[in-house]
Amino acid sequence: MDDKVINLPNRYECKRRIEVNNGKLRCEVSNRWIKFPEASSKCSDMDYLHLNIMTIGENEKDRKLCELIVDRDMLEKLLIELPHKDHKKI
Repeated sequence: MDDKVINLPNRYECKRRIEVNNGKLRCEVSNRWIKFPEASSKCSDMDYLHLNIMTIGENEKDRKLCELIVDRDMLEKLLIELPHKDHKKI
């Protein structure tokens, strides 16, 4: 019976890619994620990005913990300028 089991390579990576395409960015260590909107909201000089911080509720359904409203341009700038720490080199 074991010879009929088919292992699909990169199944986890495929699932993550689908979630990102649907606007979800999962936490790597907890059962929480950021739910991104379909688009940002441009108002005068700021591009607002409404981010929902989500988790699984008692009824096993998605539950919003809070909402963050950030400047999209500032978030992008911060991520680009954030230095990398390489923990592989020990």
